[in-house]
Amino acid sequence: MKKKSFLVVTMFLIGMFLTGIYAQTITVSGNVTSKEMSDPLIGVNVLVKGTTNGTVTDLNGHYSITVGPDDVLVFSYISMQTVEEAVKGRKVIDVSMVSDTESLGEVVVTAMGIQRQSETLTYSAQTVGGSDVNDIKSVNMINSLQGKSAGLMITPNSTGAGGSSKILFRGNKSISGSNQPLIVVDGVPVMNSVSGAQVSSNYGGERDGGDVMSTINPDDIASITLLKGASAAALYGAVAANGAIMITTKSAQSGKVSINVSSNTTMETPMVLPEFQNTYGVSDNGTYSWGEKLASEAPNYAKEFYRTGFTTNNSISLAGGNENIQAYFSYGNVYSEGMTPSNTYRSHNLNSKVGFNVLKNIHIDFSAKYTNQYVKNQAAAGFLFNPLTGVYLFPRGEDWNYYKNNFEVYDESRGCNIQNWTNTGLQQYSNPYWTLNRQTPITDRHRYEFGGSIKWDITQDLNIQGRMRYERGEERWQHNLYASSIANLYPMGRMKDNRYFSDQLYGDVLLSYSHTFNDFLVSATAGSSFTKSKTAHVDLWAEGTQFTSPGNGNIYYPNIFTPNNYYGNMSVVGKNDNWNTEKRLNAVFATAQFGYKDGLFVDVSVRNDWSSALAYTESCSFFYPSIGGSFLLDRFVDMGKNVNLLKVRASYSIVGNDVPVFMSNLLYSLQSQGAITPPENAPFRTLKPEKTHSIEVGFDGTFFQNRLTMGLTYYKTNTKNQFFSVAAPYESGLRNRYVNAGNVQNQGFEFSAGWYQQFNDDFSWSTDLNLSYNDNKIVELVDDLPNGLTLTDFGGAKIILKKDGSYGDLYVRHIMRDENGRPMKDEATGNPIVSGDTTEDMIYAGNMNAKFNAGWSNTFHYKDFTLSFLIDGKFGGKVLSMTEATLDGWGVSKRTGDARNAGKVVVDGVEFDPKAWYTTTGASNFNSPYANEFYVYDATNVRLRELSLGYTFRNLFGVGKNLTAAIIGRNLFFFYKDAPMDPDVSAGTGNGVQGVDMFALPTSRSFGLNLKLNF
Repeated sequence: MKKKSFLVVTMFLIGMFLTGIYAQTITVSGNVTSKEMSDPLIGVNVLVKGTTNGTVTDLNGHYSITVGPDDVLVFSYISMQTVEEAVKGRKVIDVSMVSDTESLGEVVVTAMGIQRQSETLTYSAQTVGGSDVNDIKSVNMINSLQGKSAGLMITPNSTGAGGSSKILFRGNKSISGSNQPLIVVDGVPVMNSVSGAQVSSNYGGERDGGDVMSTINPDDIASITLLKGASAAALYGAVAANGAIMITTKSAQSGKVSINVSSNTTMETPMVLPEFQNTYGVSDNGTYSWGEKLASEAPNYAKEFYRTGFTTNNSISLAGGNENIQAYFSYGNVYSEGMTPSNTYRSHNLNSKVGFNVLKNIHIDFSAKYTNQYVKNQAAAGFLFNPLTGVYLFPRGEDWNYYKNNFEVYDESRGCNIQNWTNTGLQQYSNPYWTLNRQTPITDRHRYEFGGSIKWDITQDLNIQGRMRYERGEERWQHNLYASSIANLYPMGRMKDNRYFSDQLYGDVLLSYSHTFNDFLVSATAGSSFTKSKTAHVDLWAEGTQFTSPGNGNIYYPNIFTPNNYYGNMSVVGKNDNWNTEKRLNAVFATAQFGYKDGLFVDVSVRNDWSSALAYTESCSFFYPSIGGSFLLDRFVDMGKNVNLLKVRASYSIVGNDVPVFMSNLLYSLQSQGAITPPENAPFRTLKPEKTHSIEVGFDGTFFQNRLTMGLTYYKTNTKNQFFSVAAPYESGLRNRYVNAGNVQNQGFEFSAGWYQQFNDDFSWSTDLNLSYNDNKIVELVDDLPNGLTLTDFGGAKIILKKDGSYGDLYVRHIMRDENGRPMKDEATGNPIVSGDTTEDMIYAGNMNAKFNAGWSNTFHYKDFTLSFLIDGKFGGKVLSMTEATLDGWGVSKRTGDARNAGKVVVDGVEFDPKAWYTTTGASNFNSPYANEFYVYDATNVRLRELSLGYTFRNLFGVGKNLTAAIIGRNLFFFYKDAPMDPDVSAGTGNGVQGVDMFALPTSRSFGLNLKLNF
């Protein structure tokens, strides 16, 4: 009985003790943010000091933990100073963390998705946060990085929403191959686009096939690492010779479910329009504007045509999980009505990621993504199929509204409506409303992605990881033309209905080891990867006159766009095209890093590729190494309190650049009615991949208690074994043959500096400046090209590459001058004399690429207000405006009106009649000879790229549930500009088509509102 009583009393006392302990525990929650940017910090470790009780912050920077009232919480995060907070009975503890560059800095995602400390890197790599692309959004998220990184040049195509962008690191390197960097998402290279179609000529009718960047929801992005040099991206091999853009997407963290909602709405207007004359009227049978002076001023038809566009970009994400499973789901949509009437764009983006922890040391991830894009009446540069030619060239003083409301009239002979316009006989000059409503291009794209990875932590130092991703893209492009389109070139109409398909399967396996032996660090990764890609397309194309019998006509009824309405499909596979392709790239690679006392690091990497594109050649294999070192001086020498970090680094690498398929085994072409055409070029059985040799040196430093950061990089790259097509010997029976030759050199520097100033607890300022300079030189070409290589030809203006010249050198037609340099006149007509268009006849007009690029960003925080702006500029380079040349030739430009008011044009002391001068030096159509020299402008420009003013309503819907509202603007105005249009113009992403304006859609100036809600 005594034992029983003693047991009861003991249990009672223990219960009372435990109850007392429990009564003393409380739940503490709060938000952890970056003091510099006021952004939530994801994945901050929150630990009760001296225990293993801890948690991490979620996607909103929120945490919750059960603690004792006298405990101390320790907040730790890579690249941030550790913070300790005594609980002291508080239930809400918000923490603001500051940067700590005295310890090894931020984690950088490098090639193959390997995470490294930034201070250990032997090459230049810059990481930007998700806020850089989702605070002021662009439909193509990469455009939001314009001006924000030294050495990164981004030029959007003049095709509006859904269009591609030219991305360039450290200058153009490849003459015939791609100069675009590799895009990598979560460590895995992605398929760039469904098809490679791009605008590449001045005629028009081509399309922008889009790129992968426009399919990424900016709100899904956690960070972006820019690997600018070959050394940084060497592990990816042939596909990353031009650098890589590493995108890390958001994942769920253990903790409560979080929901994030964002909405970004902007209004768009043309930033720059041509200057027109509105006082001289129509002439030449309703075509040109060389007529008499009008009784009253005509309206500005361009302003009559354009509308205020708008774009809304909405996104919602849900994330949550526990220690064993985490899930992330997001949906984003974009809807845009462009500045051009009837231009619409919409996209839907669904993304999901699920992660599992199995047996505590095995982690499995699955991901799936679907994107749909629909584009109607997407703008495309060129003279044909472009409504802007009719808008800009419309004869002054004519009735615009009549042709707008009556763009078609009934034609009894054909039994259908046909185009109504002032002159329907010119191909490049159509009623813009006919073009929009009866020549409507429609693109519908679908993209599917499925991926997964498994990682096994064998020991604390050793792990193995396998990844795989499958991608498929499908696109349908319709461009049907109604009867009478393009100067009655299609009297019964034209059907074009094309389908494009792309597949890519990527897989890799990586074995990684890392261990510290006293003062020495050894880290190594070895692995293997494969990439298998396929493309295919099916074209339906039919046109012609009315069918009367086989061989006589092709169309039964006008404007019925179905294959049953056509006698025969006219689609053919071109000489340089293939209806389907297949390619495989296999690789093995390894990288190792050796460190000493966290201050001296040496990197070595090697890779070997086997490419199926090199089949039938001497070897399908190519090997390349890289080596680099970095030395942190402050780890070994006491430099005083004002030097927090000083690192010097250097690296050298060789990286291959793969070649197109079927070059070593050219295929026959299948033409109409079963005709088979042999190739015109000789198979390239000695083909070798391009090789880029790169050297890079630089330093990084942090000074004055981490307030000043600086970085400087010098680089030099030589891309050899360039891929050329040259004339074949006549006796061979072939037109061309391929050779490996040439050496394109780029060298320059990149400089960045940043300053952070905390004035008081409420007010701070951060500023960042980046500068870059690139000098390009063609060191070698090939002896078989004595007049150089013509890269692109725009109607008398050519990009010609010559030895000792530069990539992007522009040669143009010009007026002939006498021995005194005065313009020569045609004695019969009084017109100036224009040179020919052979290479020998043309003169050098400058280089199309800017030498210097700069960006300057500033952010001010005052309490919950944030003001930020970005100014960027390009210095040097030239742009060519075929638009201005045509406006002059048609007599609609302000210049022609001023000249007629003056009664003459005086050039170097020689007088010309205004019409005689401008109709000769200007252009009358896309094939007319004109003096391009007068339409080459300085590309230097400085603009206010971005502006944002926002306020955060904290805890609006409860603790940690904030609403941020910001007024935003983009491309607001120029501080300086010489060219009559935006010099940052690009028709397509191909080589040699940047800086050429061919009735391009003007850059949009946008204003709007950005809302972000997290709860």
